[in-house]
Amino acid sequence: MRPIGLPLVLSAALASAAPAEHVPLRVGDVEARPGEKASGYLTVPDGADPGTRIPVTVVHGTRPGLVLALIAGTHGYEYPPILALQRLRARFDPAVLSGSVILVHFANPTTFYGRRIYTSPDGKNLNRVYPGSAAGTISERIAHAITTEVIGRATHVVDVHCGDGNESLRPYAYWQVTGDPAMDEAGKQMVLAFGLDHIVVDRERPIDPGRTVYTSNTALRRGKPAITVESGGLGSTDEASVRRLEEGVLSLMAQLRMLEAPSVRVEKPLWIDRAQVVTSPATGVWHPIVDQKDNVATGALLGRITDPFGSVTQEVRAPFAGEVLYVVATPPVSEGEPLAFVGHVTEGEPQP
Repeated sequence: MRPIGLPLVLSAALASAAPAEHVPLRVGDVEARPGEKASGYLTVPDGADPGTRIPVTVVHGTRPGLVLALIAGTHGYEYPPILALQRLRARFDPAVLSGSVILVHFANPTTFYGRRIYTSPDGKNLNRVYPGSAAGTISERIAHAITTEVIGRATHVVDVHCGDGNESLRPYAYWQVTGDPAMDEAGKQMVLAFGLDHIVVDRERPIDPGRTVYTSNTALRRGKPAITVESGGLGSTDEASVRRLEEGVLSLMAQLRMLEAPSVRVEKPLWIDRAQVVTSPATGVWHPIVDQKDNVATGALLGRITDPFGSVTQEVRAPFAGEVLYVVATPPVSEGEPLAFVGHVTEGEPQP
């Protein structure tokens, strides 16, 4: 199949982002020459706490082109992205690839092997500490390593997520608006090519390159188009969620003219112009009465919090009318933790 066509503005952006020469590509301890696929580790050394080794694969095409970074496992209980990248590694053939792919199989090994939701052993959420610090705790050192070794070598980035081990999530993606017309158009075309029909328009990420907080925002604030995608949840490894991510990556790579693949480009996206994470007002036992994909009215009951004995202590309600993008579907909850994510679908296509 032929690659998907690109708008002129995106074609120009891609041309300016392409590497000037075709030389070996190295990420951490892994190096691939043109036409090679290599796997190994990006070592995060010991510091204030123990270090780790992040599994990565570098697929270096025979023809020069873009460098796409695919980052999975930022939250170790998010399994479909990890399985999707394993499948993609097996499918990628450097002999027919234009450009290169960096696969971060799971960015946070301690949370993966420890079956931890949200936070690392240092109590920090890896997707809240970017660009990190070489002198920080383990989450900050991982963020620093990915910023310098992965994002720093990429031209485009996809941060691949799903609902964490406690979250029931409908598939959706984020399009971050930066105010740079070329960057915003490039990101928009990426998110449409990926094929998830619910798209959150995000205009509120930090602009300071030294405090980017999020993985994809770190790439964007360094001039690299980036998106975040979500498919799966609740610690599941269901085939539909894994395949959706796999097909989305291939469709995006076809749009970026890196390989030939079927398109799953979304033609009629549902743009979410307003979204809010509803957090828990108390610690207790959570009883949701909604699920992902449910439509709710302003003030609609999302669920109740009880004490350990079953007495209701709090009712949690929707902040505005919209669709439930995810909801925590397991009982334990602590004050301040997410309970649900509600998005309002806008009429028409939003402008940057």
